[in-house]
Amino acid sequence: MSAKTPSELREQVRGEVVVPDDAGYDDARLVHNGMIDKRPAVVVRVANAGDAMATVAYARDNDLDLSIRGGGHSGPGFGTNDGGVVIDFSRMRGVRVDPTAMTARAEGGVTWATSTLRRTPSGSPRPEASFLPPASPGSPSGAVSGICRAASGCRWTIWCRPTW
Repeated sequence: MSAKTPSELREQVRGEVVVPDDAGYDDARLVHNGMIDKRPAVVVRVANAGDAMATVAYARDNDLDLSIRGGGHSGPGFGTNDGGVVIDFSRMRGVRVDPTAMTARAEGGVTWATSTLRRTPSGSPRPEASFLPPASPGSPSGAVSGICRAASGCRWTIWCRPTW
């Protein structure tokens, strides 16, 4: 059954549901372009795909506009709206590299600040993925790298600084 109120939505998701009366609302609604000043009815900082599905159902069942925000960098402000629902993927920053299949999957919140996508010279040897643990517990110095093949056949290397 789909949620009809923000309180019911809170019970269905693992992430954070933020409404205008909540203390963190002003931070949750902001996007990087300071000229965009919109006030959604609900911002859901999703923790997984199930949260996103529940939030889409909530917006649909309540006939509310729905905006999707990855890193919040949309110049025209497409990652927010007035009076609707915002799915905020910024906390989903995982990158999974499969060097055998030459593919990579990046979650919706991955930005250039957390990963870098660079083209490698054609004919370069294909490195295996490497997972470097942090230097100490809580340190963000770990890295994930590998090669994936884009649809065009170009080779790309992905470096990621995960949050440990």
